[in-house]
Formats: sequence, structure tokens, C-alpha cells
Amino acid sequence: MKGVMEKISQWREFNQRLHYVTTIIITTHLNPDGDAIGSELTMADHLQKLGKKVTILNPSPIPTSLRFLDENNTINTFVKDIHSQDIEHADLVIFLDIGDFDRAGHIGHLARDTGKNIISIDHHPQASHERYLLFIEDTHASSTGYMIYDYLKNFYPTHLNAFTAKALYVAVMTDTGNFRFSNTRAEDHWMAGDLMTYGIEPYKMYCQIYEQFSLPRMELLGYVLQNLHVECEGKLVWFVITKDVYKKYKVTQEDLDGFSDFMRSIAGVEVSVMFKEMEDGTCRVNLRSKGRVVINKVAQHFGGGGHPFASGATLKKGIDDAIPAILNEVKRVIEAT
Repeated sequence: MKGVMEKISQWREFNQRLHYVTTIIITTHLNPDGDAIGSELTMADHLQKLGKKVTILNPSPIPTSLRFLDENNTINTFVKDIHSQDIEHADLVIFLDIGDFDRAGHIGHLARDTGKNIISIDHHPQASHERYLLFIEDTHASSTGYMIYDYLKNFYPTHLNAFTAKALYVAVMTDTGNFRFSNTRAEDHWMAGDLMTYGIEPYKMYCQIYEQFSLPRMELLGYVLQNLHVECEGKLVWFVITKDVYKKYKVTQEDLDGFSDFMRSIAGVEVSVMFKEMEDGTCRVNLRSKGRVVINKVAQHFGGGGHPFASGATLKKGIDDAIPAILNEVKRVIEAT
């Protein structure tokens, strides 16, 4: 009961804060996913109904598979010369599904440097809340989309409509792996059933997100399967995508979505790790666990974060140094489990 009352209190404070602002920027993390985009579109629609001037401004473009949600092209990709003034003139900046402050990219740093009040709404745990005017966190929620749905149901049920229902359904569907990941709860199914009463088409949305993969993606997947590394008696599988491989197969960042989850599905595998060499020479690491081995501590050790069974980090070192560093930690965690 205490947790429920705390959440209600936080949302009441959120509503109170909104009374004193007119112009709001909404943003999310780099390389936004379905939860990020769905949450943004729903929150923007809600705030506009309250009479606020709202701009959605993201550090990365919207993925092709999710463009069908942005029917009116309201989501903007941040360009410093064009959008810096928008942030400087805003009364409030709202972070949705960020996970970690630095994942807001230049938008987050500009908001901080110009002294803007920032409110964060997130289902990811964060080590520090000091940078925020208000931090609304629910690490038990499957997604930020579920948090916003719960908020609207409690305070503004009339703000749920066909548009927001579609956006919220995609938010929860994608962050639960189409309701099959371990973070899926009974509440998510109840939510999905409720949203379907607004006339949304789940199968059509599923096809638009999960059955529109590019040929280069599938060719890269074939390469990865042929170059898998298996260790710890089959409990650990890992693979590497270098800059040269990335360019050879002419893929996009979006094409890599789900690779780590797919490798985790191999029988006997407990942890899957993807190493991606970034253009600037750093290394992005995605870690996925089947549910027995907690791996977010590994990501946190290297400056990243995420959920117990799905996390990531960007290492400020070359891929040849990043691989053994990460693998040593992952193996240690597997052996201790």
C-alpha cells in the first residue's frame, strides 16, 4: 500500500508542477524504442489537452518500424543550430524512459547547462536523482508506457483515446517482447485488454514492428550465427559486430534490435552479450539474461545500467580491450550464480 500511495503522491506533485508551466520539451534516450516513442506521443497528447505548448525533441531519429505511430510528424530530431533555442525557452523538460541521464545526449546536457527544471518518468533504476526537479520511478513496471497509462487511468481517464491507446500498446508490447519477457505482469495484460476497447489492431501493429525486417539485417544475422562464441559450458554466448562488418552489410542501428534477445533463446544459454564497435572507436555492449543470472551489475560496473536481465553500457575503450573486460565480469557472475 505504501508503494501505491507514494506513486499517487508523486503524480499529484507532477500535476501541481504542470500548473506553473506553459512550454514543455519532451525527450527520451538515444536510439529510441517502442516504449520511448509510445510514451512520448501519449504524454504530448495529454499535455496538449491541458493547454500546454509541447515539443517532442529526440537525440536520435524515430526508427522506421515505429513511424506509423507518429501520424502527424510531431517528433523532431535534435539539431543544435535549430533546436537549442527551443530548450532554452522551455519552462520544463520531461525525460521519459531515459534509464541514465547521459542517454539523453546533447538535449540532456543542454537542459542541465541552461538550468532547466527536469522531470524524469522512468521504470529504469537510476543511481542518482539529484539532477531532477522530480523523479517518478517504478522499477516494478514493465515499461514507462505502463506508468503513463496507470497515471492517466487514475487522473485523466478521458485522455485515453484511439491514438494514445495505440501508442501505449506499442510501448508495453515492445518492452515485454510481445508479452513474453519475464517483466510481463498481469497488469500488462489487463492494460492491453483495456486498450483494445479503443479499436486498436494488435496484429497489424505486430506486423509493422516485427515482420518488416530488412534483407541486410537478415544477412547480418546469418553472419553473426556463423561467428558465435560459446563459453561457460554453453551458458554464455557472445558475438562481435565491428565497424567493418557494420559497413559491409549496410545495416542501420535499428537493424541490430533484438539480436541479443535472439541469441539468448538458444537452449542452455543463460547470458547473451553483443559487442558493437562504434564509429568513434568506443564499444557498445548489450547484455541479456534468460532470467537466472542478474547482469545489470555488470553494466553498472562499466558506467551503464538497465534492468536485472536486460542492460547495457558504452565503454570508452577499444573493442579489443572491452571484450575481455566485460567477459571476465560476466563469467564471474555466471559462476557465482
